[in-house]
Amino acid sequence: MPRNDNFNLIRTYRPNVLSSYRLKNKLSSLFTLHPSLKKKAAFTLAEVLITLGIIGVVAAMTIPGMIVKHQKQVFVTRMKQTYSIVSNAMMSSVAEYGEPNNWGVFGSFDATDPNYAQNQSDNMKMLATRYFKPYLKVIDEEGQTFQYTLFLSNGVSLTFYPDGSFNEDKSEFITTRAYIIASLNHNEKTFLDSSRDYSRKDFLMQIDSGTTGYRITGFNGRNKTRDDYIYDEKYGCNSGVEKHRRLYCGALLIHDGWQLKDDYPW
Repeated sequence: MPRNDNFNLIRTYRPNVLSSYRLKNKLSSLFTLHPSLKKKAAFTLAEVLITLGIIGVVAAMTIPGMIVKHQKQVFVTRMKQTYSIVSNAMMSSVAEYGEPNNWGVFGSFDATDPNYAQNQSDNMKMLATRYFKPYLKVIDEEGQTFQYTLFLSNGVSLTFYPDGSFNEDKSEFITTRAYIIASLNHNEKTFLDSSRDYSRKDFLMQIDSGTTGYRITGFNGRNKTRDDYIYDEKYGCNSGVEKHRRLYCGALLIHDGWQLKDDYPW
C-alpha cells in the first residue's frame, strides 16, 4: 500500500481510539466518589447517639402497649379455651351420671356439725375428682378447706368452691351452686380473697343444681343484660369495683363473644 494511504488510515483510526479512551476516563470519574463525599458517608458519634435516642423514645412509647395487648390476648385465649374444656367435661359428666342435682354435691349441710368444714371440703373434692377430672388433662391436684383445686396441662388451675344460702332457723347451709375459678397464676385462695383479679387473672364459672340446662355459666349468668354485668354495685365488671369483687367479668366476656371491648376494666 502506498505510504500516503497508510498515513491517512492512521489519522482516520486514531480519533476513534482517543474518543474511546476519553469516554472511559469520564465514566470512571462519574462512578468514583470525591474524597469529600467519602468522608461524609460515615456517621458521626453525635448522629449515632441522636438516632439511638429516637429509637429509645419510640420503643418506650410502643413496647408497653404491645405488652398489654399480648397480656389481653393470653388472658382471653386461655379463658376461652378453659371455658370450652370445662363445658365439655360438664356435658360428658351429665351424659354419664345424669343431672347435677343428683350428683350428691348439692343440698343441706348442718353448720353446727363439728365436721361441717371437712364435709364441705370432701364435697368439693368429689365434685372435682369424680365429675370433672376424668374428662380433663390434670397434672396435679390439691385440697384446701371448703375447696379443691385441679391443675390443668394448659397452665390454668381450677378451684371448686361451694356457695348457696344459710338458713339461720335450722343452722344449716344449703349448697345450691358451685363456683369453678380458673386462674392464670394458680391462685388457690377463696373466691373473694383480696388477691383475686377477675378482670385480668381469674375467671369465675358457675354450676347450678339443675337450673341452667346443665351447662357452665358465668357468675349469676341467667336472665341478665350486659348492663347488669357492668353496673352491678357489688360485683360489677367496672373500674369502680375492686378487682377481687368483679365477679361478673367472666359473664361479660362470654356475653361479648370473648372480646375485651373498650369499657372492659383492664
